[in-house]
Formats: sequence, C-alpha cells, structure tokens
Amino acid sequence: MAVSPPARGQSLRISVADARRRLESGQPALVLDVRSPQAWESAWTKIQGAIRVPPTEFRIDPSWPKDRFTLVYCT
Repeated sequence: MAVSPPARGQSLRISVADARRRLESGQPALVLDVRSPQAWESAWTKIQGAIRVPPTEFRIDPSWPKDRFTLVYCT
C-alpha cells in the first residue's frame, strides 16, 4: 500500500481500520501514544509496543525513522 507523504506541517488522519491494517501488515511502524494521562490510565486497551509520550512533552523528533509508518494517537 503506497501512500504519499503529507506536505510538511500538514496533518494526515486515517481511520482506525486503516491504522489496524497497517499495523497488522508486518511492515515496520513507530507508534506513539500521546493520550492524556486520564485517557491512558482508563483505557481498557493499549497498542502493544507503543511508546508513551505525555501530551505536554510531544515534539516532532527529526531522528524518527522516515522509512516507516508512524502513528501518533491521542484524545
């Protein structure tokens, strides 16, 4: 599945179904969980392997791999 990268600074939103398909495809992915502390603590499910990033500390990091799907999810 080829997807063109978004223009710099542009948001790219996908559906839950599309995110699930990409994560289950086996392709390398970086998953960042940026939900609020309350949302994260009360969630009955979490994406395995996701990196927890408090919303107040989230910043775009130029060192993130550019050759893989990156999913940032929040509330």
